[in-house]
Amino acid sequence: MTGKDPFGPAAAILRNMPGMAAGTKLEGPLWLAWRRNGKLIQGGWYENATLGEAIATAGAVPGADRATAAELCLTRDYRDVAPEAFGRVFSNGARGRTGIEIRAGKFLHRVPPTLTIATNRSFRRELELFVAKTGLEGARLAREARLRAFSARKILVRLGQTAPAVEIYRANQIVPPEAAGRALLEDCIRGMADWMLGNLADDGRMTYKYWPSRGTCSSADNTIRQFMATVALGRIARRGDHPQAAEAFRRNLRHNLGLYYREVEGIGTIILDGKAKLGAVALAALAIAEGRHYGLIAPDAHQDAFAGLNDCIDRLWQPDGAFRTFLVPRDRNDNQNFYPGEALLYWATLYRTARRPELLERCLKSFSHYRDWHRRFPNPAFVPWHTQACKMLHDDTQKPELADFIFERNDWLLGMQQWEGSVAPDFHGRFHDPKRPEYGPPHSSATGVYMEGLADAWQLAHSLGDRARAGAYAAALTRGLRNIAQLQFRDPEIDAFYITRKAAVMGAIRTEMYNNEIRVDNVQHCLMALMKIAAAPDFPLA
Repeated sequence: MTGKDPFGPAAAILRNMPGMAAGTKLEGPLWLAWRRNGKLIQGGWYENATLGEAIATAGAVPGADRATAAELCLTRDYRDVAPEAFGRVFSNGARGRTGIEIRAGKFLHRVPPTLTIATNRSFRRELELFVAKTGLEGARLAREARLRAFSARKILVRLGQTAPAVEIYRANQIVPPEAAGRALLEDCIRGMADWMLGNLADDGRMTYKYWPSRGTCSSADNTIRQFMATVALGRIARRGDHPQAAEAFRRNLRHNLGLYYREVEGIGTIILDGKAKLGAVALAALAIAEGRHYGLIAPDAHQDAFAGLNDCIDRLWQPDGAFRTFLVPRDRNDNQNFYPGEALLYWATLYRTARRPELLERCLKSFSHYRDWHRRFPNPAFVPWHTQACKMLHDDTQKPELADFIFERNDWLLGMQQWEGSVAPDFHGRFHDPKRPEYGPPHSSATGVYMEGLADAWQLAHSLGDRARAGAYAAALTRGLRNIAQLQFRDPEIDAFYITRKAAVMGAIRTEMYNNEIRVDNVQHCLMALMKIAAAPDFPLA
């Protein structure tokens, strides 16, 4: 970019945008930010009469000549918001679609929708920043501050390129339903697999949580998600299109066992921060079992740890079929919707290779116990783990009650997928029941794990000739693919327009469209679900 007006004529820059010209009258202030490879150089508000005048004014700011992209919000429709309506108007679902303006005397805090996405800050956080700046709070804040919401047309312009300007919906462009085909499926899988392999350190440590807006990793950790990442690496290796994946799996497994495996009073377990969770133990054992079965590690690899993990699961199983969910602390027995299903999935995997009658008896005892328990206390988090376990057990035993339960619970789960209606188009395909907040907030890892179970339910319905049910499950999975693609960082110049370390995010899955936090389970659950679909050549996907 050179010259006094780096943007050039508005009509030339905002090309291919219908209704845009230098003389376009602005309905409200224009937000224009100059960025260089994602880094914010300068951003400001311009209250000129026309678009061309505002762009020319913005072009005079220091650093504009170094920009590689411009981010614009053409604001309109300003409306007052009463303090008691804050949570409703400025909900998470409004982030990236609605702007916020807080004014009190000489103080003005106005945040455009694109900046809400770029900073990953909630509206509540913006209010806190205003309070910190002004000292106004409580009744005085409600009395003296004027709160307004506004809408905006959001446009990204890549400078020095022939590419046209791009209008975004919230954080990227809408993935249309008709795009959900085999090509998109494989592209999503490749991106997620590349992210997982690229985020594995030389010592075998996997990135657990990454904050794109900051460009930093969190210090948090979670043993369940770490070992499920190990399982995912093994399944990438089995797919065969990433030659480095087998070595990555072995390196990660060694690292995780070395870091988390310990003996507690003679019992082998997985422990972190004084907590030894059944789910982590089961998934560590599953990683070893699958690695052995598919030849990724030697048949006797990690034998001491494997034996210790099996002893731990045996210790936590109860004669009525229930599982205790923590080895330590001993008084904890929560997370019953998660950990027993993870343990049962491991046992079903072990039974497939060992065929021990006493193990099958325990599996069926636990199935019966948790089927009855879940019917009394239904929760969608329970469904995918038990679906995957029951599908394996049904394949090996042909017991009809296993199939019946799979269909019963996955039919129920279908009602929680959001599609069309008043739901924002970039949310279409996700799983969330806003009428049941106790089931948790929307989260990409939840959608991913539900799809893992649904993929098995589809395969079962298809194999049994249940066309109606198979069709319903296939439709849900196809819609879920659309949602995963929407959540994925796919285009470094559009999806990641505000990110400086673009290589650290490409292929990864955001927590939600309005929350760009990347957690490893966001990626691994979505990846493993899509790999199941890809492995089924008769899955009805164009």
